[in-house]
Amino acid sequence: MVRAVIADDSAVMRETLGKILEAGGIDVVGRAKNGYEAVSLIEDCEPDVATIDINMPGLNGHEVIDRVMDEHPIPMLVISSETTKNAEATFDALEAGAVDFIAKPSGDQSVDIWTQKDTIVDRVRAVATADVTGLDRERTDHEQVSTIDVGEEFPCDPTLVIGASTGGPRVVERVLSELPKRAGLRILVVQHMADHYTKRFAKRLDERTAYDFREAADGDTVGPGEGVLAKGGYHLEVTDFTTGQLTVVHDDGPERHNVRPAIDVTMETAAETVTGNLAGVVLTGMGADGADGLAAIKAAGGKAIVQDEATSRVYGMPKVAAEQVDVDMVLPKDRIAEGITNAFRGWSS
Repeated sequence: MVRAVIADDSAVMRETLGKILEAGGIDVVGRAKNGYEAVSLIEDCEPDVATIDINMPGLNGHEVIDRVMDEHPIPMLVISSETTKNAEATFDALEAGAVDFIAKPSGDQSVDIWTQKDTIVDRVRAVATADVTGLDRERTDHEQVSTIDVGEEFPCDPTLVIGASTGGPRVVERVLSELPKRAGLRILVVQHMADHYTKRFAKRLDERTAYDFREAADGDTVGPGEGVLAKGGYHLEVTDFTTGQLTVVHDDGPERHNVRPAIDVTMETAAETVTGNLAGVVLTGMGADGADGLAAIKAAGGKAIVQDEATSRVYGMPKVAAEQVDVDMVLPKDRIAEGITNAFRGWSS
């Protein structure tokens, strides 16, 4: 049985989350009303996972995460409010070492949070499986750090589709920061993420990579040196590829793999539409999204890359993809950008 600690300064939220988790078969071994209690309970109870609020008295959520990751690393799930201010705080928490996050509902939280009970239980179980041992506390500088040399042999018309879920934002950020703009990639990113976070995540990618990134708009075009992030709540479809420009549209059709946006939708439509060189990458995450998409890219003559087990926070999507698709590379996160570059260079001759 998964053992969890809940940290939240709201007594109502602690009680409600406790009931939700226990009804889902999770053993709640401790409830903390402030950051100091959270650190103490995590040390004393040795849970498999902790849910962490960002705004708490004593130590705030970021300070709790920092201290726990330094002293007693366990997987942590941030549960924060939906405000723009906390959207940035949530990404900072991921940077500090949290595995994933869920937005607190607005309104009557004790009522509305029950509408997310299945998601909360599934996410807590997934985060509990995350490997946080030996975590390298990734770079926090905002500089583009690519050291990959891109010579004249780099091919024309390269298009890259990256998909990620649980544990993905920091890896996506790292991979993209290591891709040289000189390569002229057109980049499509699908990160399983709620709509009130994707705009802020796209802004972070724009700030921390050499590429011009934005949240995708319906009918948007993507040219060389540009990237778009699928908007939360919508599938991202590729509908046209003309004179070096991709056209993408929103699709609010049924969820796939219980998510929208789904990686498979973007990869499959890219495989159908892109006539230039195409590569797909599936990173850390729970579930099976991305396997069918990578298969479509391979069938269209493209290249397929997946993250390895050792560096995946949750080895679900990459595992399924590696088992079902004849992938070209299985790589640790610090070599994925190099693998992408080499995959495209393979067409240069």
